[in-house]
Amino acid sequence: MRRHYEQVIILKPTLTQEEINGRIEAVKENITKNGGEIVAFQDIGIKKLAYKVEKNPRGYYGVIYFTIEPSAIIELERVLKISEDVIKFLTLKYESKKELVAFNGMVDKANGKGAEAPKEESTEAKTEEVAEG
Repeated sequence: MRRHYEQVIILKPTLTQEEINGRIEAVKENITKNGGEIVAFQDIGIKKLAYKVEKNPRGYYGVIYFTIEPSAIIELERVLKISEDVIKFLTLKYESKKELVAFNGMVDKANGKGAEAPKEESTEAKTEEVAEG
């Protein structure tokens, strides 16, 4: 059964916009190649990190919302771990009805439909796995 996921990806800030676009497209292709369906992408841009990661004080943030079989997550994260341009990533799984309502609200917002996600979505989401690339 397909599950709903949110994946936050932080790329090195030294990449050009073309390189960033290429890396994000590669991640999206990996999701679809493994049987997933991307429902939204949110470009957050370059932001200051809470602490330096691999000597980088800043990073490019992108959020991908997708559905996929749970067994495919291991492969998606394996590819992110070996990518030199990914300095951090986080994969969240949404399961309960309340979490799915929050997920749909965030997808609508990312797709420009103006729906505000409930504030509690970040505390309700279950962490599938946190890994550093």
